[in-house]
Amino acid sequence: MNKHKLWDVDEKLFASMVGNYQSVNEENFFKNMRYKQEYECTSLNDLIVSEYENDDEIYIVREYNEEYVVGQGIGTDGAKEEHVMNLSEALALNLYELGFIDRSLTLWDWLRECDYNVVNYERNYDIIENGKRS
Repeated sequence: MNKHKLWDVDEKLFASMVGNYQSVNEENFFKNMRYKQEYECTSLNDLIVSEYENDDEIYIVREYNEEYVVGQGIGTDGAKEEHVMNLSEALALNLYELGFIDRSLTLWDWLRECDYNVVNYERNYDIIENGKRS
């Protein structure tokens, strides 16, 4: 299995987190996302956070190796979303400035606030079939 080369900014982010995780869930998030970006390419998308599973209706979709779409709203058909090229850019998005929520938080702050409980690592649609990992 070929290892995908990460953006330098993500490589630095992952390295900076080692030994500095705020919780077990945060550690799991960064280890899982690194693995996904290096070894789990997705052309059918990887739904990391679903708008149906949190009160703010935030969603995070990983595309290809490390591109992300961060959006908000159920049935908005992409009207409120931002496309970024790597995880570092995604985590730095200010959800308030984008008009997604009513308080000033970056995506990373928001994930920490809910201790990553809204994250699901099992929805890479290139891997799952009929709702189950193949």
